[in-house]
Amino acid sequence: MKPFKLYEQYVKQDQGIAEARRRYDEKVAEAKRKVEELKVRLDEVITVEITTGADKTKDKAQIRKEIEQAEKDVTHAEDERKAAYAYFAGPGGSIRKSDVVQAWLKDYLPTVRDEELTPIKERIEQGQNIILSALYDFFQLEKEYNDITREVHALDEAAHNSGEQPTRFAIENPFQLRLVWDGKKFDQDLRFVGDYKEMPAHATYYVAKKGAK
Repeated sequence: MKPFKLYEQYVKQDQGIAEARRRYDEKVAEAKRKVEELKVRLDEVITVEITTGADKTKDKAQIRKEIEQAEKDVTHAEDERKAAYAYFAGPGGSIRKSDVVQAWLKDYLPTVRDEELTPIKERIEQGQNIILSALYDFFQLEKEYNDITREVHALDEAAHNSGEQPTRFAIENPFQLRLVWDGKKFDQDLRFVGDYKEMPAHATYYVAKKGAK
């Protein structure tokens, strides 16, 4: 299979973008986790203050200050993630889906067909011409043997009528299409190759000549 380089680059780019997005998502999640942890700490300090009567004013002020900063960190992380996502959707994702599609249509597809399909087409045409030529020769020879076949058939009829032989024999042209060509079987073989992508067991695979086009 011919490599589709732009698609491979697109996949690599997409993987890089996905990894970068994951990092920004984790940064936001970590900032939010820190806020929740600080709020739990604040609740614990307040509980201690209520249950013991101890003055926790300084502790509460410090934790609230840390919560305020942590919430700012969440906002900053979300802003950075938003900017990163916008970048990846624009210039950061320089290879777009439509670029890959157009490369397929305008470059990859025609190139593959020229390099790999054209030789196959030429081999098929050659095979068809070989079959047609063989059938042409067959029918030419059948025609050549028609007269002698008719003569022998007439002799067979006369020999039976005169009593020289007790029965009539099947006198046929040596060239009978059924002896060399089975169209139904050939159709079955075509379907087999198409369905199973394999050569029929009775068939012989002919390797294409190197460099053939």
